[in-house]
Amino acid sequence: MEEDIEKRKSNIANNLKKKLFSWVKDNYDIVFILVLIAAFIIRFWIFTKTINQPLWWDEATYLATAKRWGLGLNITDVWYYRRAFFWPAFCALFFKSGLGETGIRLSEVVFSTGIIAVSYFLIRDMFDKKSALLASLGLTFSWVFLFFTGRPMTEIPSAFFLLLALFFFWKGYVLDKGKKFFCFFAISYAIAVLIRFQHMMFAIPIILFIFARERMKMFKNKKLWISVGIFLLCLIPFFILYSMHYGFFLTDILKHYFGMGDLNGAVSVAADKGFLDSFSFFLDSPYLLTGKSPGVTGIDKILIVLSLIIGSLYFFMNLFLGIDKVFKDEKIQKIFFVFVWIVIPLIILSRISGLVEQRYVMPILPFLFLMISTFFIKIEEMANKFLKLKKNLAFILLFLLLIVLLIPNLTWGRDLIDNKLTSYSEIQKAGLWIKENSNPGDIIITSSYPQISYYSERSITTFTSKGNPEEKIEMTQEEFKQFVESEKPRYIILYAYQPHPDWVPSYLQNESGKWIPVKVYPSQEQPVLIIYELKDFIPELNNSPSISQNQTSQNKTN
Repeated sequence: MEEDIEKRKSNIANNLKKKLFSWVKDNYDIVFILVLIAAFIIRFWIFTKTINQPLWWDEATYLATAKRWGLGLNITDVWYYRRAFFWPAFCALFFKSGLGETGIRLSEVVFSTGIIAVSYFLIRDMFDKKSALLASLGLTFSWVFLFFTGRPMTEIPSAFFLLLALFFFWKGYVLDKGKKFFCFFAISYAIAVLIRFQHMMFAIPIILFIFARERMKMFKNKKLWISVGIFLLCLIPFFILYSMHYGFFLTDILKHYFGMGDLNGAVSVAADKGFLDSFSFFLDSPYLLTGKSPGVTGIDKILIVLSLIIGSLYFFMNLFLGIDKVFKDEKIQKIFFVFVWIVIPLIILSRISGLVEQRYVMPILPFLFLMISTFFIKIEEMANKFLKLKKNLAFILLFLLLIVLLIPNLTWGRDLIDNKLTSYSEIQKAGLWIKENSNPGDIIITSSYPQISYYSERSITTFTSKGNPEEKIEMTQEEFKQFVESEKPRYIILYAYQPHPDWVPSYLQNESGKWIPVKVYPSQEQPVLIIYELKDFIPELNNSPSISQNQTSQNKTN
């Protein structure tokens, strides 16, 4: 009996090992496992450092809604319905299960590590294992991924699902491994778009690649049509929610984001850009890859930037010289795909983004490191040819050199995390204080509505007159007075780093007998956040007029 049980255990272990590690064929795969383990350890270390750090505006926008959905809180809805909803819906599961913010932050570690894994398998299938291994090493130490691993935002999970979708697309469409990969591709891409709708722009490189391979025959490819159908089916709930709040989604998207019909949105941003601004994301590449700003030099920055430039020129040389063969040669088509995957998003982002945000370009980073790996592999080939080194010695030395060059990425990411570790801590403290010093039905007025909604778990309104707070339609002072009389909000929060209408300070001064400062949070001995409470909610003032306002304020602050 015992021998039979042990045999079963052995069979289960062997089957599990076979399924998990059947892809391990050589030393490149073994080294990649070590790289992946190192990547997870670094990211888990970041998790331990940032587990309690305050949420930024963007993070709180998603998590406040996730908490409201997950815990069933009866508070005001601060969700902006032009945003795709998958991330708050996913995070709501963590609040519902009791894992909360800690579980969400840990999921960022998993997604961040997963990006390295899926990038390795993708580049391996597209090109070779050497390139895949070096690119995965670059991603492991990339300061962009390290810093945002500590932030429960949408960029890392959306990049993971987008790259996973591309991996399935390559398996199904290019390598012809089966119909199931077309379905996996559609679902993964839909999830990526439902996390960040901005990732719709990556459909352009995919469509151009398909057109290069098939031209007009692409419209007869049933597998592709099935993928499109599944993809659109997954997006229907988002389109319904969108249309319920802003009218027909397609019309509003064209109007709001592309300015068709008015001067709002992306067009107005693009109209103010100069010639160089239109290439802002291209010009940001040295900082993106090294963490060193313009004017800051170092041997690591010089070598990485040179590796990118020379590697890109070599990688795209056949495409530039044989562009007329793009409809015939599969190798050139593959290079063409990498080119448009990198260039088109950078062009779009340079035109429509008010600021250069490195997090926006996460999905192209695997291919930027592919360019760098191309340079290193050519150096290896030259070393083997002229120096007659032992087998793999040149590659091992260059692998170690790349690690040395990437160490400043790690230190920059660590320093950036440390510098931002307590940013917006005043908002976090204020929200938690309000939760302890208010009732569930109380209303809070603040311009920092996502963070205060998240931490206080109370109904939030802003100094806006109607609609979603992000519409930024400010109340007049008279409208605000009427609102106070009718709704009786309990607290007003003024925060120096998130502005309010110009009339608010004078209003509070004129109404000093009605609004009492009860809590002040300083930064470097200067007050940056003040909480005012409506006099009606302070029993001491209502029942004992002889008590001075200053005394009451001091008692409550203490």
